[in-house]
Amino acid sequence: MNTIFKHKILAGAMLCGALFVASSCDDSEGLKVTPEVPYADKTLYEVITSDPELTDFVEVLNSCGEHCADSLFNKSRVYTVWAPKNGTFDKDAIIAQAADDREFVFKSFIKAHVANHLHAANGKLEKNKILLLNEKVVEFNGYRSEDGVSYTFDDVELDETNIRVWNGILHKLSSPAEYKYNIWEYLKLAEGVDSVANYLYSFDKTEFDESKSIMGPIVNGEQTYLDSVFVTSNRLLNTWEGVGLLDNEDSTYTVYVPTNEIWNEVKELTYRHFNFNKLSHPINVASEERDSLREHYARINILKYMTYSDNEQIYVDSPDSVMPAWRGQSVFVDRAQFIKSQLEECVVFEKKLSNGTFKIVNKFPYNQFELWHDTIKVEGEDQNMGTLGSYPTIYVTKDDLAKDSTLIGTKISGGAYLQCLSQRTSVNLKYRLPDALAASYKLAVVAVPRGFPATHKDDASSVLLMMTLQQTILKDSTETTEILRTFEAATDPTKIDTVYLADEDGNPAVINIPRCEYYRTFNPQDYALELLLSTRRFGAAHKDPSICIDEIILIPVKDAEE
Repeated sequence: MNTIFKHKILAGAMLCGALFVASSCDDSEGLKVTPEVPYADKTLYEVITSDPELTDFVEVLNSCGEHCADSLFNKSRVYTVWAPKNGTFDKDAIIAQAADDREFVFKSFIKAHVANHLHAANGKLEKNKILLLNEKVVEFNGYRSEDGVSYTFDDVELDETNIRVWNGILHKLSSPAEYKYNIWEYLKLAEGVDSVANYLYSFDKTEFDESKSIMGPIVNGEQTYLDSVFVTSNRLLNTWEGVGLLDNEDSTYTVYVPTNEIWNEVKELTYRHFNFNKLSHPINVASEERDSLREHYARINILKYMTYSDNEQIYVDSPDSVMPAWRGQSVFVDRAQFIKSQLEECVVFEKKLSNGTFKIVNKFPYNQFELWHDTIKVEGEDQNMGTLGSYPTIYVTKDDLAKDSTLIGTKISGGAYLQCLSQRTSVNLKYRLPDALAASYKLAVVAVPRGFPATHKDDASSVLLMMTLQQTILKDSTETTEILRTFEAATDPTKIDTVYLADEDGNPAVINIPRCEYYRTFNPQDYALELLLSTRRFGAAHKDPSICIDEIILIPVKDAEE
């Protein structure tokens, strides 16, 4: 131990000694009646490193880096250490692991045997919960035996107790305590689910942490470090557009992780649906990025509903249902709920962990319509997605309706609709349709009877509405606008009418959209899928082509090849 470090320890120990006297009664009543303190002038670090029975423990501590001992013992507070004795664990294996990930070894082995404050083995202790430095919770208990009172730390017997030192208490264990993995840690250890683990861990970001590193001399004008510390974060470990706080010991989750086989099976379907348009637009997404967009959305839409916060289940509609933890931008209006029994039927493996339950499923418990292939709506009054030209427009809300209007009490999507007026021979509108996947849909336009808000039904009349769905795609290295479907029908003059793109027999037609529009931007020009609406005069009695649009709806259906 270098001189500077020792001076730091002793300076901190003097303050800890004062804290020890002041706080011993609060931390443990048993300390009042213990024998004279044999190591009153020694720190925990000095006692542990000089104990011939704890050399293995010290070697593991040293393998974690000098900053670990410094950050653990050079603090102005008292500790309790439960140190496993020599020969009770595979020292060499743990040191080898530290060479690859010393921060994890420091957390899973060293900090797993240390707690703040004084915890004496004195008297009978029942279900005595201890919060360790690695934020795990274990029990430190005492029970009556033939030899008096015996003590256990996380069910491990103590061989020697209450070694009092200047800044804490040392206990010796007959073997190390078992480290309890949380869900995030266990994910990369579980067998048969490494496809999920590799994807989620690919978002790890490791950065140098200067505050935790030990500075060395300045060489050639550059700061060097005797010990460099790097901290890893992951943006998917989030409650917003993430799988939840799976690494947090204060959170409790249940996760249903698909096997590699199920993952690959479902990924084929999501790959087909997230087939991005390889055009020069959207302008903020370069063409080379589209493959990565496809990779990301195809995977994250499988995993969105893998995790469930146990604490949030009080908000479900039924005790038989569960609500996924995922929150974020989505075409889903409400958070989905699933039947718990359907999930449990797929479980083939289950393990209790420190912050919840880890389960593996060998069958995907959802279908595409529950996860990513949802109904898409664009409001007629949406000025961002609609191109209205030079026609006079009115955005009509429920408050604008006459009290005796036949629309009173009728449900209007978004509480408003667009009224586009014209005295010409026709009206032409264009809407961009965001969030559509490369999948099959039925398309409908909800038209409000022209003439409303009106007092009399006779003031309304129908118009002939032509609907053309088209998409600009890359074909033979050239941008080409393809017409996916055109249909013409008259609107009903007496009610809010849902007009579908139809087949030759007038039945709602299934449209296959070849490229997805799932860019998640606020720029309408980023979307290549367009619906053209054209009206013209219809019938001799009513020659006004004006149109009222409430909403446009894309209704998902099963693809023919599925």
